[in-house]
This record gives sequence, C-alpha cells and structure tokens, in this order.
Amino acid sequence: MNLSIQRFTLLLILSLLFTFLSVSTYSYFTQQEKTAKLMFKSINSEISEVNYIISKSTNSENDILLFRPLLDRIAVNNDYLGAIVIHDGNNILLSTDPYYKKIFSTSEILCNEKSIYDELLNTKAVESTIRFYIDNEVHTLKLMFILDQSEIKLFFNEKKTDFLVIFTFLPLLMIGIIWFLIRILVVKPLEKLRQFAYYQNEIPKAFKLKELEVIRYSMVETFSRIENEKKELYAIARTDSLSGLANRNALKEYLTRLIANFTREKREFSMLFLDLDHFKTVNDSLGHNIGDELLKQVSTIIDKVLRSDDFVARVGGDEFVIILQNYSSIHELINIIDRIQSALSKTIVVQTHPININSSIGIAFFPKDGKDIVSLMKNSDIAMYEAKKKGRAQYHFFTEALNKRVQETITLEKEMKKALINDEYELYYQPKIDMSSGKIIAVEALIRWNSPSKGMISPIEFIPLAEENGFIIELGEWILKTAIKQQAIFKESGMDIVVSINLSSKQLFCDDFMELFSKYMKEYGASPSLIDIEITEYMFYENNEKNMKVLNELHEYGVSISLDDFGTGYSSLSYLKDFPIDYLKIDKSFIDDYDEERGRVFIDTIVKMGQTLKMKIIAEGVECIEQIEYLNSINCDQYQGYYMSKPLCVEEFEKLYKSR
Repeated sequence: MNLSIQRFTLLLILSLLFTFLSVSTYSYFTQQEKTAKLMFKSINSEISEVNYIISKSTNSENDILLFRPLLDRIAVNNDYLGAIVIHDGNNILLSTDPYYKKIFSTSEILCNEKSIYDELLNTKAVESTIRFYIDNEVHTLKLMFILDQSEIKLFFNEKKTDFLVIFTFLPLLMIGIIWFLIRILVVKPLEKLRQFAYYQNEIPKAFKLKELEVIRYSMVETFSRIENEKKELYAIARTDSLSGLANRNALKEYLTRLIANFTREKREFSMLFLDLDHFKTVNDSLGHNIGDELLKQVSTIIDKVLRSDDFVARVGGDEFVIILQNYSSIHELINIIDRIQSALSKTIVVQTHPININSSIGIAFFPKDGKDIVSLMKNSDIAMYEAKKKGRAQYHFFTEALNKRVQETITLEKEMKKALINDEYELYYQPKIDMSSGKIIAVEALIRWNSPSKGMISPIEFIPLAEENGFIIELGEWILKTAIKQQAIFKESGMDIVVSINLSSKQLFCDDFMELFSKYMKEYGASPSLIDIEITEYMFYENNEKNMKVLNELHEYGVSISLDDFGTGYSSLSYLKDFPIDYLKIDKSFIDDYDEERGRVFIDTIVKMGQTLKMKIIAEGVECIEQIEYLNSINCDQYQGYYMSKPLCVEEFEKLYKSR
C-alpha cells in the first residue's frame, strides 16, 4: 500500500519537472530564434555597409579589385562568413577565398523556412546589389556574403550543450534529493497514518514533523467519536432536511418491510402520490424562500391529518408519498384523501403572504396495481398526472386501462422516432384553388406516416405527442427540408405553384431556424416567392417579440406567411395588425356553418376584415358547390378541401395538376 503514496508524490515531482523542462525548452527555442534573428540582422547590416562603401567609390569594374583588403578584413573578423564574393552574374570578379568559385542561384540564397533558425541554417549566402555609374550609365554587380554553416552550427550546438547541463541534468539531481527527503519525512509517516485510519489497530509513534503529529493526535480523537455519530447520521440519512418528514431512503425501507408483511398476510394497502398544483408559480413569484416555508407548512398539515399508523415521505420538490394501510372500504379511503385535500386547500399564510394551494393525488393499490416499490411508485405517479390532466385539485385511481394508454403512448413515441430514421414519413399535397380562375395555384404540404406494420397513421395520433415531447423539432425539420426540395422539383417540371409548409412554434423558436431555412433554400434552389409558411394562432400566446423577429426575418427573405385555423384560438385583432401576415385561413368549423345566419356573419366579417388589412382569404374544408358559390359571392380569394381534392401523394397530385 506504501507504493500508492510514493506514486502520487513521484507523479507530482515529475509533473513539476515536466513543467520546468517545458518552460525551459520554450525559452531555449525562443532564445535560439532571437539569436538567429540577430545574426541575420548583423550580416545584413554589414553587407549593406560594404555595399554602400563600394558603390560610392567605384567608377569601373576594375576598381573592384581595390576593395580586396576591406573584404579580407571583414571576412577574417566575422566567424560566420566563409567568404565574400563580387560577381557580375556570370563571372566572379573578386573573392576573399579562391576556394569559392561557384555563383549560387537565387533558390539557394533565398529560403522560405517558417523558423528564422532553420532559415539561417539553410541559407548558403546573403546577396546585395552594387550600383555605380560610368558616364552617367548605371552598372550593377552582386555582392555576396557566403555563410560558414559549420561555424554557425557549432555555435548553436555549444548553446544546446549548455542548456542540457543547466536545465536538465542539474534539475534531475535536485529532484532526486527532494524525492529522497520527502519519502523519508512525509511519505512513510503518511503511510503509517493511512494504515491507522484503515485498520485502527496500532497507534503510530510521534512524528518528527509537527503538522503530521497534530494530524495523528486528531485522528485518535476523531475515532473515539465515530460510534456516537453513526446513530445520528443514520437518522439524518432517513429524514428530509427541509420538512422533517421521512425521505426516499426511509420510504424504501418502510415499503420493503410492509410489502413483505402484507404479502404474507395477503392484505392490501394503498400508495398516494401527492403533488402540489402550480407550486412553481409560488417559487417564481414569491421566491424560493417562501416556497420552502410553504413546503414546511404543507408537510405539517399532511402529518396532522394522517392517522398514527399512516406513513408520509417527501420524495421530491413538492412531491409526497403517503401509505395508508388500515381502511375498511374505498369510501373510508376517499374520506381520508378528501380530508388531506381539504386541509391543503385552505389559505396558508407564509411571511404575511396568503397562499392558496391545491393538490393532485394518484392512487395505486398493493398488490393489484403493483407488487414492488418501483411499480407502485410508477403507477401512482401515472395516476397523479392523469388527475392533473383532468383539471387538477382532484384524485385519480390507477387502472389497467390507464396504464395501457400510457404504455401505448410510450411505444408510439419510440416508433415515431424510429420512423424518421427508417424514412416512413411522406408528404401529401392538398391543392389550393383560385376562386376567380379555378386554377390550382398552391398546395399545402401535409405529413403522413406510412408504417409497415400499422399502415397509414393519421397525424392526429402522433403530431400532438411530438409537440409534447419535443420531437416536433426534428420532424418539423424533415418536413421543411422535404417540402422545400419538392417545391424546387415542381418548378423544374414547369409547375409554378406555391408550397405551404406548416411549422410549429417550438420549431420557429429554435435559435438556428433561419440558418436551417436559408441553408435548404440555397441547397435546393427553391424560390422564396413560392414558399408559404403556415402558423397557428397559438403562436401568439407568448414570446411576442421573438415571434415578431422570426416572422419579419421570413418575410424579408421573400416568403409569405399564412395564419391557419383563424378564429379557433387567441383571435386577437392586434396581431393581425402588427405581424406580417399575408394569408388568413378560415377554419373548416366556420365554413360548415355557412348556411346559418350567425355562421355567414362571422365568415363575412373575417373576409372583409382580412381584405381591409390587405390579406388574401383562404377557406378551408370546402366540400360542396353551395359553399363555393357562397364564397364567390363574398369575394373570398382561395379555397381548399375535398370538393377539389383530398391530400394526395406527389405522383397523384402531379397527375391532377396536369389534367387541369
């Protein structure tokens, strides 16, 4: 066991060594680059100076020979120069070293290395142009400093040796000494303390280091208190810190014993899953401190209402589980539940704030609705959510029918996600007809699910579930992509029609919606003027600023906006005025009442109002010639419905379009 502490200490030391070497290596290479840069600067400065002297003092090429002493002196004094050469591009006119007879090409002189150091080592010469005048005519020669690569490399190798000695070998020696001292004074004493903490069989002798001796003494004192604290910790682990009620651990232990006893005695007990209605509103409006105090008072109320042999536990934020075991009938059980809900429905004052709170309760029975803790919790929770769906402030019993419905929903949820992967969805298209010409001018894209096992599944069955669980975002993206692609295909085949795409508010509110939309438009080459986005009134319940921003961006892109199912939802005139809506669609439920006075008044009002706001009106669900004649009489712009055609697959729609 001693080895683990040693490894930790060694790892720490090696980490420090690695950090030190990394910093040192970085400094070394940085300094190497700076040194190389200075060498280059010095050589370039010197060649510029010599160039200047020769240029000013030269009147003919023969004068070049006069500068041999100067060039010899410079070549001798600079360790990094192999020779200095003057040439005219073809012949060498002057050289400080007869050995160098070659004129280097431009590619050999110029190097494009990323590192200055590498460039210095790979550069064979530095060249400059000498300009002088003969009878006012400019003549040029080349002055070339040939670098002594062996001297340059020797210089940097010496620096490298110094670095290895100073920054590698010496630190390793120091770290070895430190490691030995730490092992003797710290590692071994710590190992003795670890063994004492684990086995508690031998108290170590006093340590030399004062701090370790204090730890040793404290450990001896601590172990003497552990046994007393175990009982206290056991109680805390089974008590909810906020309410003082039992927690999940205590509930699990209680149910384990109860299920064993009631299985043996073949008796029944009930589990109540209680959840406070709109508790989040209290937290959001009054603060979490008020919410916590409310939970304390609710816990006290429940505990007082229950009998001495009943059991209650707080298992979540505002969730409570109540176990009732002694009741003679369902009627008595309902009376207990009524007393709990009645007591909680009374006004509760929390720090001068009067609060009215209700509760929803789901009831499951052992063993009928579950024979173990997990199934009882799950089924009572399902029943509680059913109570909330039915209006809250009530109770609901778990039944097999309810369970079956829940399981079917879960299965459908899995299958519809799998269907997207398996390409089981397809778009059907329902024509929109221009009232004046009778021509098909647009289509609405409607999703259908063609399941291999269940056949065609109506959107009514899966769209609400997709909205609820968030899958509508993925599914909506598929609809958007497929419809945009189909519009481009229609256009290529000569069918100049608008494609309407239904979008959910969740999809529109995604931050990347416009990015996706523009991506698909560009990818398939669709025409913005032939794309129509259909939204419903429910989009205007909240997030008006975000709604306005998204719709304006779509409108600016060039697409049109249709408001679907007008009159069935929010029905506020303000959004008709403020939002960029191009088409107003009258819901089928109103078109069905066209032959009644009140129905006609409503339809007439919508048409006149929309046209006043410069919107086009589309009637949905048109099924007979009488409706067509009536809509014509009030100047409705378009209609769609079974009178013309039901939604068709793309092949059937193309046949219909071409036949007309």
